Amino acid sequence: MIIENNKSLIRFNSFGFDVSAEHYTAVENIADLHDAICWTLEHKKPCLILGGGSNIVFTRNVEGLVIHMALKGVDITEQGKTATVRVAAGENWHKLVEKTLSRGLFGLENLALIPGQAGAAPIQNIGAYGIEVCQRLSSVEVYDTQDRCERTLPAAECDFAYRHSLFKTPAGRRYIVTAINLILSTVDAPDVTYRALIDNLAKKNIVTPSARQVFDTVCDIRTQKLPDPAVIGNAGSFFKNPVIKRQLFDTLKTNYPDLPGFPEDTGRIKVPAAWLIDRAGWKGQRSDRVGVHRAQALVLVNHGGGNGQQIAMLADKIQQDILQRYGVHLEREPMLY
Repeated sequence: MIIENNKSLIRFNSFGFDVSAEHYTAVENIADLHDAICWTLEHKKPCLILGGGSNIVFTRNVEGLVIHMALKGVDITEQGKTATVRVAAGENWHKLVEKTLSRGLFGLENLALIPGQAGAAPIQNIGAYGIEVCQRLSSVEVYDTQDRCERTLPAAECDFAYRHSLFKTPAGRRYIVTAINLILSTVDAPDVTYRALIDNLAKKNIVTPSARQVFDTVCDIRTQKLPDPAVIGNAGSFFKNPVIKRQLFDTLKTNYPDLPGFPEDTGRIKVPAAWLIDRAGWKGQRSDRVGVHRAQALVLVNHGGGNGQQIAMLADKIQQDILQRYGVHLEREPMLY
């Protein structure tokens, strides 16, 4: 294990904020991870687990030790019509989607072009175009920082929900995700139930799409709607789609007949945060060196030279405005540090 001091994190967060870590180490195996955790305990330092940096907003320099997950490896075992895929936490998520698709393994195509690493996928329970990663997970491998040992948690024990998992709760923060185990199909039968996906496939005159056509279409949609972090700093969708009571939805629908709504099994209604923010006039708005993306109201961006405090203040203004206008609370997706 090699520890660096005063390490710049500008390359390790998708907003491109120029903050530094008091101490930094990249772990490439479980032994390094174990040593890093023991180091923090010995030196009485806090630690921050960092993957691709696409779901965090740094508002200040990081105290203690940043542990960058650099575990690599993808192992595939085919069994008839299914395949088990074990993916180390440090693997790039989109490259994984490409790799499995090229191997004739299907089930991740709707999740193309989601930024970040595989280890973050179950934490956030990433989802897009009708699919959540929990639908493809069999188990999650973790390092237990309390007992200092490795464990494997079945997906059923990970408390998955919309953009939620056990790992986001106080009880689950003892675990560091080291690998994920996926069950994919060798049968090319993609899920095409999401309206935006259906509409975009129809524009291409594709009636019965293959997984590759779904993958290409998802990439096209995301490329058109979401800015490339390599070009303009951002963390993708900044707010979750709120799930509201039916009574509130009916009231809003009366005042805003074009408000979309998607019924949940709970009887509540999920509404698009992007619609609320766009309708409130925030799309394209700029605040100093940060702002709301001109093409996608869900995305906050760093125009260059901005910082995390500015993003946090802008997000707070948007949340307050949406609450005042619609009575709806927007919840952030990325973590503020």
